[in-house]
Amino acid sequence: MTIVGETTISVRHNFETAHRLYQTPGKCENIHGHSFWCDLELVGNVGATGMLADLDFGDVKKKFRSFLDENFDHRTLLNKIDPWAGQLLFAGANADGQAHFLPGLFPTEGDPTTENIAYWIATWALQAFPWAVEHVVVKVQETAVNAATCSLSR
Repeated sequence: MTIVGETTISVRHNFETAHRLYQTPGKCENIHGHSFWCDLELVGNVGATGMLADLDFGDVKKKFRSFLDENFDHRTLLNKIDPWAGQLLFAGANADGQAHFLPGLFPTEGDPTTENIAYWIATWALQAFPWAVEHVVVKVQETAVNAATCSLSR
């Protein structure tokens, strides 16, 4: 008997991020922050080692956590067309006349909504594990009651 199916592995990590939703009138136009939790699910086939695409959990966690820490943790995310982003990107010049950035500022393509953050992470995951997965699911938990999920396939 032949059984056909897919396997999912999941890893989780948190990040602390401030953002401003420039294009959303209301309280989220204010710079504010969240203690985000992010779940990454990789979907594929079990390889010869008995693991999903022969991926080791430790390697997946290291790569995933490094990506979140470098791109989102303790950052301020602003839409690159937000006037505040432009002002803060070039907040002045140092003694050498070089422009400098506000430390931790991360300009984004579009408003840094929880939905967009989930999409950006899912897009990264498909690129980070191209040989390994057919499908990724990313859930970004913004608060105890609000979350966004993005599901992408090859």
